[in-house]
Amino acid sequence: MLKRYTLINTSNALVIIRNREGNAIYNNEPLINYLGIDLVNYSAAQACERFPDYQTCIDLDKELLNSDTCFLVSNETVDTEKGRRFFHTFRQKIIHFNQSFIICSIYDANDSINIDILTGCYQKSYLESTYAKAYQTLVFIDLDGFKLINDIYGHNKGDEVLRDFAQTVKSMLRDRDAIIRFGGDEFVLLLEGSPCRGVQQRIEVIRCNIEAYFLAKQLHVSFSYGIVEVGGNIVSAINQADAAMYKQKHLRKQKHLAKQ
Repeated sequence: MLKRYTLINTSNALVIIRNREGNAIYNNEPLINYLGIDLVNYSAAQACERFPDYQTCIDLDKELLNSDTCFLVSNETVDTEKGRRFFHTFRQKIIHFNQSFIICSIYDANDSINIDILTGCYQKSYLESTYAKAYQTLVFIDLDGFKLINDIYGHNKGDEVLRDFAQTVKSMLRDRDAIIRFGGDEFVLLLEGSPCRGVQQRIEVIRCNIEAYFLAKQLHVSFSYGIVEVGGNIVSAINQADAAMYKQKHLRKQKHLAKQ
């Protein structure tokens, strides 16, 4: 947890971690500076008394804690002595030693970090941010079988699949990794470390888990991917990974046809 706190405390976001009872167990310096207080020193009831909107935050935490998903994105307003501000809030449910916690990362609604409302992933614009340049490995993903789902079950079911896919993949990534919805059924993963065999093994495990997850729902969903080293040039890395992904998709189709 100490490593996580170090990473969070250097984040540009306002970050708070609350337990199941709604009590803050950690908030980073930007949040303390914004509110003018350290919420760790307050009970949930005391925080709600001082900030009436805080109860809404706790209610959203409970909604996520009681759901089957691990993420929740919301747009929120906060009233303080400094005035009203609008935020995008990205909630993540974590389990640590059989205890449930919620990590809230709160971004100013006017900043460049935007969240895709459907999937809870970062939007494509994240790839243009300074955050993206800090990663060493990029994985370009395109779903297999998604068009057929849209054609058979309709776009509402397609949206559900996209949401489930993104949340399931996110649950298998590390805290520092990022998932971006590139567009439609295409996603980009940004990972720390070099694109060695270990990264490919991780993605293969994720793909197997995705296939099993959807098979249990009687759906055939998988994905093709391309892995490249970022090398300081995100645009070039995306193009290379996209080309590698399509090459793999073609080979997978050929193997599938050969089995028929």
